[in-house]
Amino acid sequence: MRSPAELVVLPNMVLQGAWQMTLDHWLLKAVDAGALGPVLRFYHWPWPCLSLGRHQRSYPPPWDALARQGHLELARRPSGGSAVLHGSGLTYALVLPMAMVSGRTGVERYRFCCRWLQQVFARLGHPLVFGQDPAGLTSSHCFDRATAADLVDAKDGNKRIGSAQRRSRRALLQHGEMVLGSPPSVLWQQVFGQAAPPGIPVHPSELPSLQQLLRQALMEQLGLRQWRCWQPGPGTWTAMARLPMEHGPTVLQGEAAMAVSG
Repeated sequence: MRSPAELVVLPNMVLQGAWQMTLDHWLLKAVDAGALGPVLRFYHWPWPCLSLGRHQRSYPPPWDALARQGHLELARRPSGGSAVLHGSGLTYALVLPMAMVSGRTGVERYRFCCRWLQQVFARLGHPLVFGQDPAGLTSSHCFDRATAADLVDAKDGNKRIGSAQRRSRRALLQHGEMVLGSPPSVLWQQVFGQAAPPGIPVHPSELPSLQQLLRQALMEQLGLRQWRCWQPGPGTWTAMARLPMEHGPTVLQGEAAMAVSG
């Protein structure tokens, strides 16, 4: 396969959780098939969404009650890990051909896929290092621990970015959630029974410049000089709709409505 010469960047999208996860699953398949080169997208959520890891089959019953009451949406990620509460931070999906990924072990691949994040936040005065909690510890939610897949503040030890991966034959998907500002404390307490973690102080008006810095750092790391914006067309959405809807918990499965902006 010829080395890609550009990074494919999707515009910011605000989508229902099941569609966010279906889009990332489709992108993994597209990169695996060689239809797209390396892909990066940042996205937001129209309302709080609790995403469950691909293999996270059991979770606290109150989460279903909160979803039925309209306090949050439940969705299942195509990547692994445990639950992440989205809504106030910045979520990203990075999909790379395996030929571009350095590292044979899972830890090595996480280090490679997080290097661009470390470079940017260190430049902004928020140095991040990898967590040291054992990977075998069980927890219902991602921000209850920090393993070698996660980035914590080098100064105070607070977890700032949680990561999860899924590998196909020829591609790798990395999901990441950056805790920016202050997560919704009341909802966080309702969901996890503990205080919300402090976030990196980034004002919403600074998000476009932050995303630009992150994109540039990733391109430099991958040795790419160009990027292009790609917007999924109607045919792509139709193809995605045919994928098994594995990204919504059984209790909430059904026709997913899209709320798109960007």
